[in-house]
This record gives sequence, C-alpha cells and structure tokens, in this order.
Amino acid sequence: MILRNCWYVGAWEHELCSDKPIGRQIIGEPVVFYRKQDGSVSALEDRCLHRHAPLSLGRVEGDRLRCLYHGLMFDAAGRCVHVPGGLTPPDARIKAYPVHVQNSWIWIWMGAPEKADPALIPLAFGLNDPQWLMRAGQMVYDASYLLINDNLCDLSHVDFVHETTLALATGGGWSETFPRVRQLERGIRVERWFTEKPASPGNTRLVDTWSTYDFLAPGVFVMTNKSYPHGQAQADRFNEPSAKPFTHRIEQQAVTPIDERRTRYFFATGFEATNLPEKLIDGIFETVMSAFNEDRIMIEAQQRVWDLTPAGTAMAFLPQDKGPAMMRRTLERLMRTEAASTSP
Repeated sequence: MILRNCWYVGAWEHELCSDKPIGRQIIGEPVVFYRKQDGSVSALEDRCLHRHAPLSLGRVEGDRLRCLYHGLMFDAAGRCVHVPGGLTPPDARIKAYPVHVQNSWIWIWMGAPEKADPALIPLAFGLNDPQWLMRAGQMVYDASYLLINDNLCDLSHVDFVHETTLALATGGGWSETFPRVRQLERGIRVERWFTEKPASPGNTRLVDTWSTYDFLAPGVFVMTNKSYPHGQAQADRFNEPSAKPFTHRIEQQAVTPIDERRTRYFFATGFEATNLPEKLIDGIFETVMSAFNEDRIMIEAQQRVWDLTPAGTAMAFLPQDKGPAMMRRTLERLMRTEAASTSP
C-alpha cells in the first residue's frame, strides 16, 4: 500500500555531482540519478537491459549514461543508443522518470508520467536561502514509512522519546498541549501555542511559542516555530500571530519508502539568520541529530513488535491520534483515487 502518483524526495540536490550518478531504491524500484551537461537532473531505471547491472555504477558521458559492465549507453529518455561491437536493438529502452529540483531536493514521480504535475510538490524552505542558517542530513530506518508518518503527525512523544534532547530544548509540554488539527487537500495542518516556557535550557526568560506544521502526501513535514515575549498568545487570542518573533526556527523533512519495510528520511533544521549567531547552529543540529536517532531506535523497535502482532489486534485510541488518523485517511483516499484511475 504505497502511493505512486506523487512526488517523492529521491536525494538532496547537493548529493549529486556532475560526473557521478547515484543509485537509490524508491518504493521498491531501483533508480539512478545523474546530471546532464546543462546541470539538469535525469532519472532512469537503475537496471541495464542486458544483464541487469546497476547503471549507478556506470559513467556519465555528456547527456548519457554508460553501463560499465558491457558498455551499453542510454539517453535521458531511457533509450539504448549504443551497444559496443554490435547493432543497437531497435526500441530497446529502460524506464525514465519525471524529475524536478525544488527547495534543495531532487523530486521524482514514480507513477504515471503523464500525471506528473510539479504543482503537486509541497513547498519547503531549501538550504541555500541566505535568510536561514540551515543544516541537513538523512538516515535509513528499518521500518515502514507509515510508522514514521505517524510519529511526525503526533509530536506528543517529544516529552518522552526526546526527554533529554528536544523536550529539554523546547521546555516540554508537547503531551499536555493539544493542537488544532485541520484537514488539507493532501495532508493536515497542526497548530498550537506553548505559553510561559523558558526561552532555552540556559535562559529562564518566559516566552510564548507558536508552532505550526503541514504534513503533506506522501510524507513531507514543513514546520515553523516562532517565539515571542510571554503574553503574545493571549494578545492574539491563541490564533496565528502577526507580530515579528524574536526567534524563528524552521524544519523540513521528507519520508521516502525504500520498500514496505525500509524508509529513507531526509531532514533539515534552521533558524532565521538575523536572530542567531551561526556558531550556535552546529550545537543545535547536534541535538536534533540525537533526537532523530532516538526516533529511529523507537520506531524500529515498534516495527519489530508490529511484525509479531496478529492482524486485527485492538489498539487504544487517544486524542493525540487525531493527526495520524487523518493523515492515514488522506493517503488511503489518494490511493483509492489512484487505483480507480488505473483500473480497466
């Protein structure tokens, strides 16, 4: 149960050099990304049609990709254009995928190519905007993408999984503050105020923080946190603030299934450059990395228990489950629409 007609993040743009392809597995399919001479990105099936050697071990030659097993060459449309020592088979080709570069991510459309609309790509922040001091990374989970989506749609776990990292840094209260959760066309929006919290572990000044994020299909998390003097939440009647914050933090994350049981997780965190000395961002990112590793340990352990649990076993439903439930229903709706559009 994986959505195909959507844009997945395949790589950070900075991962892809001009002369070397990279291979990824995305929703169970091998994919190779490479750059053409004009700097644009192409994506092909990472499988030579001769002996199924991975083209990601091949070589970029101009706008083409050569397999370094027996030398077959493919163009950006997937056509085999050269076979050393023999005739090139007519109409011999491999699959080519629509690709779009936006917000420092390389996005790939895994479904029907004619449905690949760049307007469906969720907007994020990117890494190169001088307004932000950003740090980025990625990791692989031995767990279903759905469990990671659940985790991101319900941040009440921060107080417990991240007790000494994110909870300490943000003042906690994630499990006690119930957010507003709204349905979007392809996801959900989660909004909440944290009031009368210490500005940071070493700063006892009390602040109010507005926290909001969108979680959009197939698994893109875009978050902003803005801190204000204590009293701002009350002044704004606990609605979205319009005043300028004294700190502004952002997050962008993407959940890409490798297959049904493994997931690649891309993430970046940053602060508005005018509000934070750059020397502090590395320490903050170290805390974020520790927290994401805490998530990975918990979710991989959760997956192992799920694998041992009989289908249909009842689970308790808590108010905090509203976000994950809404997101799963959104994905199920999109999958039903996709299935209906492809049925004969």
